[in-house]
Amino acid sequence: MSIPLEPEQKSAELKDLLLADVEPNAENPRLDFPQSELDRLSDSIDQEGVLVPIVVFPKGDKYILVDGERRFRCARDLGHVTIPAVVTRERTEQEVLQQMFNIHLIREPWRDIPTAKALQRLVTALTESEGEEPNDQRLRDLTGLSIERVRQLRYITTLPNDWQNYIREDQIPLNFFWELKKNVIDSLRKNRPALYDEYGEQTLGEVFVKKRLDKVITDTVSLRKVSPIIRFAAQDAETNTDNSSVIDDAIRDLIEKPESTIDETYEDTVQMMVEVDKLGRRTSSMIAGFSRLMTQTKGTDDYDTVKDLGLTFIQQLTALLNSDTTP
Repeated sequence: MSIPLEPEQKSAELKDLLLADVEPNAENPRLDFPQSELDRLSDSIDQEGVLVPIVVFPKGDKYILVDGERRFRCARDLGHVTIPAVVTRERTEQEVLQQMFNIHLIREPWRDIPTAKALQRLVTALTESEGEEPNDQRLRDLTGLSIERVRQLRYITTLPNDWQNYIREDQIPLNFFWELKKNVIDSLRKNRPALYDEYGEQTLGEVFVKKRLDKVITDTVSLRKVSPIIRFAAQDAETNTDNSSVIDDAIRDLIEKPESTIDETYEDTVQMMVEVDKLGRRTSSMIAGFSRLMTQTKGTDDYDTVKDLGLTFIQQLTALLNSDTTP
């Protein structure tokens, strides 16, 4: 049976295909499905049949699956002979991958490692067809992924296989490796290059991955505290002729001592300076806010209200500064 689709879809048609003629796409990023998910779909197909056609394209005397891996598996396992399918024109690997990413945006998200591998294959296909490697912006436009997501996925394909397995097996989340790169590895390379060279990227990565596996680091967000430690070390070093900083020793301890935690290192070195820095920025923002409000309300009844608020704040701050103890 062949049923033509709408005129705007005339490059595709709906058919009932023999399941034996359909081949799964080995490059499909979403190949791992929870059994409970498959069981629910199998129950539905057993009662109602396949209600949403799979999407395929012809290749030789077979059809390659583009979308509908779960429906295909369940129908096959239930012993169905045929399956409804939208048959599109034959596609290049690049086109198949782009279509898969577009489908991915409106369906359940793929897992990190399969998505990264699919993006890597798309990069290879684009490089071969266009003669140059696509940049992150181009990949964002083609896949619909955010720039940040594209960069994360491209980065994790460069990680050692065992680290990728940690992500695949949900032992360590992708974000841990991304935060490690930004806040430790890249930050050291940029701000304290001599300290970075002392250890190297591989050792730095291994140290913090082990801390995560050993539960010395339990919170991915805590990695963000390493960056200000490194930044303040760089600022301190600028005041010394030998470009050294007392904070460097704390950074070395964090790297070399397995039991050393990020939170302890942060509290012992820069926590107070970070808080003072934040207070300075907030104070500047507040003063700018008062200035803006006074300009906007000048000549109105609200002007005196804003002015009184500022004077009250000054009085309270003056009293606080003149007191021996804080409230």
